[in-house]
Amino acid sequence: MTSSVIFDMDDTLLATREVKWAHHRQVARDHYGIELTDEVLGRHWGEPFDQMIGHLYQHSASVDQMRAANQASAHLFPKQAIPGAVDVVTHLLDRGLTVGVLTSMNTANALVDLSRCGFPMNLLAFVQGADETPHHKPDPRVFTPALETLHAMGITEVTYVGDALIDERAAVGAGLRFVAVTTGLFAAEAFGESPVIGSLVDLPALV
Repeated sequence: MTSSVIFDMDDTLLATREVKWAHHRQVARDHYGIELTDEVLGRHWGEPFDQMIGHLYQHSASVDQMRAANQASAHLFPKQAIPGAVDVVTHLLDRGLTVGVLTSMNTANALVDLSRCGFPMNLLAFVQGADETPHHKPDPRVFTPALETLHAMGITEVTYVGDALIDERAAVGAGLRFVAVTTGLFAAEAFGESPVIGSLVDLPALV
């Protein structure tokens, strides 16, 4: 049995892409006069949040100003939990697995989104955002803080669940088992030899 499951957040636990692409389009248009295309959004989707908005908003202001512009209208574009995601996380915890989240979002924003969507925050081992390490997916070193936490708990068997190719590259590079879920931009055939599921509700059978 796998001792720990770490989840990516956006488009894995939370339905993010459609609503947040609309959000970024509005911020870019209203604040900076930029019309964002699907090609540009797709190219930078999954980057660390501050890096991503710099690219999307063409470094039209400081990072703090761009982040503030984004957050000012974030409540108009709320993320929602992917159907079944909260139940799957709760089920894994009930089985005694250790569960964490590792995301390209900044930690504070990730905590707000996960809590609002009903995830059992007090039972998660950690939520690691992009601001907690200088390394980012697909760099395997992005897992260093999370693995240090798990190893201190005596856990060495770890599965990472994500929806993107950078998730797979980082996890495999870090020596972790990876399970792909096709709720993001990538179809099953895009992934390597990793197990692929169409819905998180299929995950418990694999871990």
